[in-house]
Amino acid sequence: MIMLKIEILPEWESQTLTELFRDTFHLGKRSRHELRMSQEFTLDGSNKPNWESELSAGQILTVPLQKENAAKIESGPLDISYEDDFILVLNKPAGVKTHPNSPDETGTLANFAAAYLKHDPISSPFAVHRLDQETSGLVLFAKNPLSLAAFSWQLENRNIHRIYLALVSGKTPETLTIKERIGTDRHHPNKMCISPTGKNAITHMERLETYPNATSLVRLKLETGRTHQIRVHLASIHHPIIGDKLYGGAKLAKRTLLHAEQLEFFHPFLNQTLSVKTRPPKDFIID
Repeated sequence: MIMLKIEILPEWESQTLTELFRDTFHLGKRSRHELRMSQEFTLDGSNKPNWESELSAGQILTVPLQKENAAKIESGPLDISYEDDFILVLNKPAGVKTHPNSPDETGTLANFAAAYLKHDPISSPFAVHRLDQETSGLVLFAKNPLSLAAFSWQLENRNIHRIYLALVSGKTPETLTIKERIGTDRHHPNKMCISPTGKNAITHMERLETYPNATSLVRLKLETGRTHQIRVHLASIHHPIIGDKLYGGAKLAKRTLLHAEQLEFFHPFLNQTLSVKTRPPKDFIID
């Protein structure tokens, strides 16, 4: 069991504990009930707080959480773009998985983050979203189950804005919004495709530059987060990403030239909107 301490912010003064955990932190009903019943959950030291009384700025919550090992500990390179008591934003290199697919898997960004956090008694890395293995860029990790609930809700409700850069074949339109549905390709189990019966998917594209070698640099903003969404959408308009072998990209790079450039989101524990940005790595080039 770990004890997470949270100071009540002035912006939360009109809320009750029920409203704070339900509407601000988006903790599920079952988990809220467990906190209500816990003798270790305290407000200013009292383990029997009134969940329907208004909170005051400066009060201290002590929240008991189960310590969970999200991934096996393994030392590895880690590029930290942002960190606080609740979240960790990491700049993932291409070629590294976001998280393990089985409890014993190692070599992923989550394993390296677990090693970084091993001396922090209240933190473990929980991936809020993921990037494809060949994609570089920003990944948001929650440090505890309460943070995971809050930021997972934001992701599901499209409140985490993800912006990407890609190098693609051909000269793209200056701007374009792609609204094609995406489903699993029944002929290739690891591949997605445009499908009228698939899930709704929306990608906004802006051309930043066109190069003499018939390629374009584009910026993409996701409104939804389907598997391989950007890769499928760009291939569907005949501008596949350079190096994307699965979706017909030109073999001009050692990897898929897609980079998660920016994350923008509301941080409910700080009551602030944060924007984190990172430049493409050195391997974001055409051979």
